Amino acid sequence: MSTSLLYHAFGIIGYFYQNTRYIANAIIVAIREDQWRLRCPICRSDKVLCRGKVIRRFRTIPIGQKAVYIDLPVQRVQCSKCQAVRQVKVRFADERKGYTRVFERLVLELSRHMTIRAVARYLGVSWDLWLRKPKSAVCKSVIDCRN
Repeated sequence: MSTSLLYHAFGIIGYFYQNTRYIANAIIVAIREDQWRLRCPICRSDKVLCRGKVIRRFRTIPIGQKAVYIDLPVQRVQCSKCQAVRQVKVRFADERKGYTRVFERLVLELSRHMTIRAVARYLGVSWDLWLRKPKSAVCKSVIDCRN
């Protein structure tokens, strides 16, 4: 797999491919962030010190019938300018989400043609994952709101 495939298939820009693992019915793609792109998430300064990492796993669009996950070590940084200690922002997923924006768009597009339960069964996710979204986002894309 190449960095080009990460961009064209999964919408991931600015990260480098490391390796792929195949476990049961899942494909796990490990990527890493370019250390030169690290910025403070608060003031956007590039004067940061690395303070450890935590590996996060994101669900992305499937390949065939296999679920695909992205493993990314998310760097914690301490800003020399504002003194904040935070994790850097992940550019391909929203904060506090375990799935990518491309996966979210796939679910919303499938929801136009199938029930939410059928989409959840097809993708192998919990159906209530999408009920936690703000009503306005779901209404605009999936449900005919008559309230």
